[in-house]
Amino acid sequence: MQGRTNRRPSLRQVACAVLFTCFTGHWPLTTGHSEETRFDRVVVDNDFPDGYQVEVADVNGDRKPDIIALGGSTCAWYENPTWKKRIVTAGKQTPGIISSATADLDGDGKAEIAIAYDFEMNEPTRGKLALAMQGSGSDELWKLVPIADVGSIHRLRWGDIDGDTKLDLVVAPIFGRGAKPPRYDEKARIVAFQPQGDPQNAIWRRQPLLKHPVIHAIELRSLPATQGRSAVLTADNEGVTIVGEGVITNGASFTLTARSLVPGAPGEAPKRGCSEIHLGRLNDGRHFLATIEPWHGSDVVVWPESENGSLKFGSRTVLDSTLADGHALWVADVDGDGDDELFAGHRGTDHRASMYDFNRSSGKWTRTVLDTKIAAQDLRGGDLDGDGTPDVVAIGGSTHNVIWYRPRRP
Repeated sequence: MQGRTNRRPSLRQVACAVLFTCFTGHWPLTTGHSEETRFDRVVVDNDFPDGYQVEVADVNGDRKPDIIALGGSTCAWYENPTWKKRIVTAGKQTPGIISSATADLDGDGKAEIAIAYDFEMNEPTRGKLALAMQGSGSDELWKLVPIADVGSIHRLRWGDIDGDTKLDLVVAPIFGRGAKPPRYDEKARIVAFQPQGDPQNAIWRRQPLLKHPVIHAIELRSLPATQGRSAVLTADNEGVTIVGEGVITNGASFTLTARSLVPGAPGEAPKRGCSEIHLGRLNDGRHFLATIEPWHGSDVVVWPESENGSLKFGSRTVLDSTLADGHALWVADVDGDGDDELFAGHRGTDHRASMYDFNRSSGKWTRTVLDTKIAAQDLRGGDLDGDGTPDVVAIGGSTHNVIWYRPRRP
């Protein structure tokens, strides 16, 4: 990998550089300490109350990835590289905002933002889905176009699930409409919404995909076996399931195949299974599943692939069991060694964001604490400074902050 001498001066002026030290305590199945990668801590926003989710995507079409953050009733975006904050929705428009998914649907170079809101934990019949559309200029008001009511709406992701080269919006409620505490047993139904025509006036076709109890997170990934289509990975009370390795067509309708990948953590509902999910990759070509377990759990877990490309996974490997209300997860190769690093965070007692790095010589993972000043609700990534290396962004709820972690090596 090339050296880090080509950073833009303006980004250096924006950054507040902090050299993070490595945590050297003992953790299960980890040893030594990570010497190569350090991070600059760049404060994008230190006053975002109730922050819940963050994205990295090009909003204004300038080919620079921006940051989208939401929480409370507000969705905002920060323009790269100045990180000027602009409001997408706020106040009575989107109370109980819970998720977003950003993509350019109409090909004009500017992104639309799907927004899930009106979420209430113990009122699972509530939930709304809308599409936020930009005005002609960056500072103009966004238009909010209703799509549907979706009870207990919780996670949104874009992908092409049927292989028609058009983006579908996969919507995952956390509970079924009749779910009640403490077990929340009624299964939630994942649905794909497929726009038919201009997004502003589109009819959105519903395609039911899968039912599972307590679906907390989803990831959409294009895999060799899916031939360009996006498979859906779910993190739920039954573990991790892959939806869409195969597609069965029947005229205008279709059905996606589903297969359980791992069971997740044992326990009583709802504290069982998996809470967060991402698919990572090692230098030797093997995948691994990265999870937080159980629901809102304490464990950072890796499930290694037993054979390259098989998407069949071996034993449960716990990297860290000290999270309090774990809620943030991401994977990316930030040090250029060909192995994805794992990033995780929690929002409870002693909140923090951490990195877990795989050491090929020892076959073990090492934890590095990135930040103890963030109650991490979500982690995402993208190359924000254009240096060819992924960066990581986190959002903190009780800490009210949006932070960019920029990797650098000597």
